[in-house]
Amino acid sequence: MKKNFRFYDNRQKYLLFVTTTNEKNQIADAIRPHINKIKPQKPGIKIFDAGMGDGSLLMNVMRQCHSKYPTIPLLVATKEISIEDVRLGLEKLPDRFVEHKNTVFVISNLHYAEAANLKSKNEKKQKKINWNVIKLKGDTSLEFARQLRKQNEFLEKKWNIEINEKTGNPTYKEPSVMVIYREDQEFNVNELIPTKSNSDNKFDLIIASQPYRSRISAEKKVKYVIEPMIRALKPKGKLLTIHAAGKDPANDIVKKVWPKENPFPSLGNSIISYLKKNLDKEILNKLYFGEKRNIKCKLRALPNEISGSIATSIVFSAWNASIYVNQIDDDKVMKVEKTKNYEKIVQNIVAKNKGLYFNNEIFVIEKK
Repeated sequence: MKKNFRFYDNRQKYLLFVTTTNEKNQIADAIRPHINKIKPQKPGIKIFDAGMGDGSLLMNVMRQCHSKYPTIPLLVATKEISIEDVRLGLEKLPDRFVEHKNTVFVISNLHYAEAANLKSKNEKKQKKINWNVIKLKGDTSLEFARQLRKQNEFLEKKWNIEINEKTGNPTYKEPSVMVIYREDQEFNVNELIPTKSNSDNKFDLIIASQPYRSRISAEKKVKYVIEPMIRALKPKGKLLTIHAAGKDPANDIVKKVWPKENPFPSLGNSIISYLKKNLDKEILNKLYFGEKRNIKCKLRALPNEISGSIATSIVFSAWNASIYVNQIDDDKVMKVEKTKNYEKIVQNIVAKNKGLYFNNEIFVIEKK
């Protein structure tokens, strides 16, 4: 089945967005108060990131955990289907194992409904699951980095994707799991280490940052992401969901270019309303719906780049951020870019706002 290329899957533009905006840092700052409220229980703190990306946000979260709980064992589990992002995430890991020695890091290519318990629901594929345990030797980041780089061969062979014939979405060819910890800490973290036969987990904190396409219905957001994550929470565990929300200059740019676009039809209120009407009552009665607020994120720019004549590089990165946040399909983008009509729109809106910002919404679901 041929699948149309979509902008939101465009890796180069994703990396440009990450490096030219402060989104990851802003989200990490919003998460920190929730980390500080965790009440650790044996055998340790358990955190799940529902989509690692390049690892920037998750590494910040791990730093925050160490700052607040420097001696408590830490299980960090995540999922990521992109082999390139897995590589980038692994490159950032060595320092984390030096600072917080008693860490167990788990990453899989499984779906949301599978990743918390590390089991594929496809019985055929589950029989072929690749379970790779990496016991890091030594005690320096250089030694750890060398050992993690050696995992590239495993990734190239076992982290491949195929297209789901029914949906046209990418999925894993073979389910694969990597479990990473320091060999000299195995005794201390033994109870946190998942195994093939004992991989079920419940988490103190689950982070779902930009976990779905903005235009899908509240029903699908709940079915494929929110509900599986709720089921993976421990009692008193929290699910933090973060997604783009619009009503900002980035959205203004998109509205000027494509007046009929509605990138955000189902935000937090719609999702919570759907949950209250449709979630199993036994589960619903155990949930508390907490704060819902906006996180303001900005394009990085020097003052002289946005005063007077807007620098070409700022026009380019502001345009990229706008179409990324609003998840505009690549074919639409390419048609507009041929005309270059968008450049003046971007310049005017950036000049008017003395830069570019965009809003993310965060809402909290806590298990009582």
